[in-house]
Amino acid sequence: MSRLRISRNFGKSYNSLFLLAISVAVTLLLCSSAPAAYDRPRAGQGILFIRPAFPEQADEIKKIVLYEAPGIDRILVIDVTRLPTLSPSLSPQSGEYVVAVTGKRGNWFRIAYDDAGRDGWIQGHCFWDYANWPDFLPGRTVALLPDLRVSLTEVHQEPLESSLSLGHVSSDLKMRVLEIRDDWARIRCENGLKGWLRWCDGNGKLLIAVLKNGGE
Repeated sequence: MSRLRISRNFGKSYNSLFLLAISVAVTLLLCSSAPAAYDRPRAGQGILFIRPAFPEQADEIKKIVLYEAPGIDRILVIDVTRLPTLSPSLSPQSGEYVVAVTGKRGNWFRIAYDDAGRDGWIQGHCFWDYANWPDFLPGRTVALLPDLRVSLTEVHQEPLESSLSLGHVSSDLKMRVLEIRDDWARIRCENGLKGWLRWCDGNGKLLIAVLKNGGE
């Protein structure tokens, strides 16, 4: 009798372990087949448009020199195409490169040169353009990036989390930026909703995409 009981208990334990193994295998398979979530780009304090003086001189800007400090202690020479991009928040014109700027001293700009966030200083040129976000965004048409937390899609009456909620917006709704105040943008949606919405999160990562020609 005791042998039979032991045999039954062993059988139940084996079945439980077998089912657990199947469950773990299915979970791992689903995780491996699911698309990886994209990492939103960091905003920095502004953006730098790197471009050649003339289209035929595009190869001349491919290599840029980075320094520890403006003009001091060269770090490396890097291909501009390897710099972290602002995609999908901002798409440059053909032959143009756009990078986030985290510091500025005269004609020198501090930028990240890899996805780990290591940075250095590059010297600007007269045919490059720099703009702070509060100057660049007003008047432009934007949309929220997809797959954001619900709280980041909320429109408020004032630029405060505790302010009255006026509703939520989706990533397919176009918005016109009217004003920038710190991490908040005063927007007017195409459905008539107006209020304040975060354009970057507490970690300095962008929440919006700037649309070309007002809606591409």
